[in-house]
Amino acid sequence: MVDPPKVGRESQACIDLYNKEYDQIFQGMKERALLLSDTFNEMVNTTCTDIEGAMYAFPQVHFSEKALKAAAQQGVPADFMYCMDMVNETGIMTVPGSGFGQEAGTYHYRMTNLVTPTEDLKTTLQSLKKFNENFHSKYV
Repeated sequence: MVDPPKVGRESQACIDLYNKEYDQIFQGMKERALLLSDTFNEMVNTTCTDIEGAMYAFPQVHFSEKALKAAAQQGVPADFMYCMDMVNETGIMTVPGSGFGQEAGTYHYRMTNLVTPTEDLKTTLQSLKKFNENFHSKYV
C-alpha cells in the first residue's frame, strides 16, 4: 500500500490483482468496523461511536456503583477489571481505556477490527455479548 504498482512499472495483471486485493481488504475492514460498533451499541451498558478510518473500536462501558466499588476494592480501574474478567472468561484480549488517559469518570476499552475472516469476529462478538450481560448482572 505504501508503493502500489504503477502503469509502466508493473504489468496490468499485477495492477489488477493489487486493486482487487486492496478493495477486498478495505471492504472487509469497513464491514467489521460497522459490525463492531453496531454490536457494542446493542450491548447492555455499552455505547460506541461509529468507527471511521481506524483499526480500533473504543466502546464505553457504563458501570454500576456496585461494579465501581468492586474494582476499587481490587485496587484497579473498573475498565481494567472488566478487561481482565473478559480475557479470563472468554479469551478475548482488549486494552482498558485507563491505559490511554481517558476522561475522568468514563471507562472504555480498545478492540481491534483486524480479525479475519469476518465470521470469526461474529463468533467473538457473540462471546463478548454473553460475557457483558453476565458481568453487568453480577453488579446490579
